[in-house]
Order: sequence, then C-alpha cells, then structure tokens
Amino acid sequence: MAHPTEAPVRRRIFELFAEHRRKKTVAEILNAEGMRTRSGAPFSGTSIGRLLEDERVVGVEGQVDALISRKLFDRCAAILDDQQKNGVTRSVVHLFAGYVFCSCGEKMYVPSGSDKYVCRACRNKIPADDLEAVFVALVGQAQPAAEDAPTEGQKLARWVERVWNHLSPRDKRSIIESLTERVEIGDKSITCSLVDL
Repeated sequence: MAHPTEAPVRRRIFELFAEHRRKKTVAEILNAEGMRTRSGAPFSGTSIGRLLEDERVVGVEGQVDALISRKLFDRCAAILDDQQKNGVTRSVVHLFAGYVFCSCGEKMYVPSGSDKYVCRACRNKIPADDLEAVFVALVGQAQPAAEDAPTEGQKLARWVERVWNHLSPRDKRSIIESLTERVEIGDKSITCSLVDL
C-alpha cells in the first residue's frame, strides 16, 4: 500500500522532472514548498536522481501499488538517458565558460572539484552561484523608460528574470550566449557586457 505522505511527493517528483528536465530544479521547488526526504533532510539533485530511477513507483503486482503511470516513468527515464548520452550535464556545468575574464585580462576557469571561477594568474575568484545571481539581476535591470514601449530584448530580459530558476542548464547557457558579450571580475566589482537590449 502507498505511504499516505510519501506517495504524493513521489508523484510530484516525476511530474516536475517531466516538465523541467532538471533534477536540481525539482529539488529546489520541493524544498521551497517545505517538502523533505524520508529522513527529514532537504532534497538535492542526487536524491531526486535516485528516486527517479526507482522503478517500484510503477507498482509490483500483488505487492506494491503504482504511484505513477508506466508512461510517465518511461518519459522521465528517456530524459535521463538522453542527458547521459549527450553529456548534457557535463557540457553545461559551467554556464559562463568562455565569457568570464579577470580584471587582469586573463580568462577565468572553474577548476575540477571547485564551484568557483578562478584566475590562474592572480587567483581572483568568484562563486559560480554568485555570478549567476548577478547576471540575472543585471539582465533584469534592462527596463525601458516609462514613455517607451519595451523592445523585444527588454521583453526577453523580463522573461529571463522571471523564469531563470526553472530553466535547464542547456537553456540557461543558450540565453547567456545570446545576451552576453563578456563578464569581467574585479576585486570588488563585476562588469557584465550585454548585447544591446
């Protein structure tokens, strides 16, 4: 028999993943809604991944009730397989790769096992999450003057600010590529050169 409190959460995980195609996004949504794992911990991309691979949710005849349809399970499994085959997670882990420069002029990279963009020359660094937050804030500032109608670029900027946290890494990277010319990291400043919105 399905657990009364866990069953709806398990169903929601599959529904959210089918919609957003990103384990971390599913975890963020569930945590924001106050849901927790069986042990009481917040959800993570890893815990979501484990639950998405648990085929028992489609039921075991005479033993376990089905929580979701076979069709939904297969759809999520196909998304996971596709991401693994195409290396989606690896290819877009560092959203700003190739666009981030230190104020000394050197390109900044994310070393293996780190979550910060680092300048190899002067060791200047910035956490990837901070850079992402600054980028979204700067894009959101692209507002028209009160008397002007918004341009297509400004409409895009508003949309990006609204939906950013629900986008897949691949979609985020596409937006960065279409809006960003260069990001420069100084000691206490970040300059983000965007295309003309």
